[in-house]
Amino acid sequence: MAKSTIRIQRLAKREEKAILRRIFYLSAISIVLAVLLFTVGVSILGKFVDLLGLVFKGKDTSSSEEIILQPPVLDELPQATNSARLSVKGFVSSGDRVAIYIGDKKTADVAVSDSKFEYEDLSLTDGENKISAKTSLGDKTSDFSNVAVVVLDTGEPLLEIESPSEGQTFAGNNRVKVSGKTDLDAQVYANGFLASVNFEGKFEVLVPLAEGESEIEIKVIDPAGNTKVEKRKVTFRK
Repeated sequence: MAKSTIRIQRLAKREEKAILRRIFYLSAISIVLAVLLFTVGVSILGKFVDLLGLVFKGKDTSSSEEIILQPPVLDELPQATNSARLSVKGFVSSGDRVAIYIGDKKTADVAVSDSKFEYEDLSLTDGENKISAKTSLGDKTSDFSNVAVVVLDTGEPLLEIESPSEGQTFAGNNRVKVSGKTDLDAQVYANGFLASVNFEGKFEVLVPLAEGESEIEIKVIDPAGNTKVEKRKVTFRK
């Protein structure tokens, strides 16, 4: 029993010595690592940080090169005009120039300022003009914008007067009916009173007359701004 106790005590002392040796070695290694960290390690850490900066900078550059230009947004254009020259303007979210197209033909190129662009002298051709635009930045180009269709129309609108006839005399009711035919999308005025136009292009409006001889002016205006005027002299008696 005594021998067993002595053996256990010896084993405990050996384990204790082994643990103390490990603690000593670990402490020594920790001191060496600390010295290296505060001397050589600082410069290595700095180089590592510089390397990270280069890597992320490179990533930022590549991402900027991958920017996809958005098409410009055109301001609203008239559906029809009687002027062969048109002002085109709009907004750009990115890019420094805007190319303006009629159909598939590039007809103008304008610089962007404060995210806006304007070209004041776009030349139109008779009939439909399909207008669109592209944004550019260096050698990069956006897709086409939405297409705006503008009709160049310089012809006189239709104006056929059915009543009244030239020199006609009226009595009793001083409200005279003015009627006739015009284009479906035109507006008609008789002495400033707007006539109603039906789906066949027929128009009608009542015009009050003063006693005696009067002149009625009938004027038609189409969507392009073209006008035509007819006049009728009539007489009203009570």
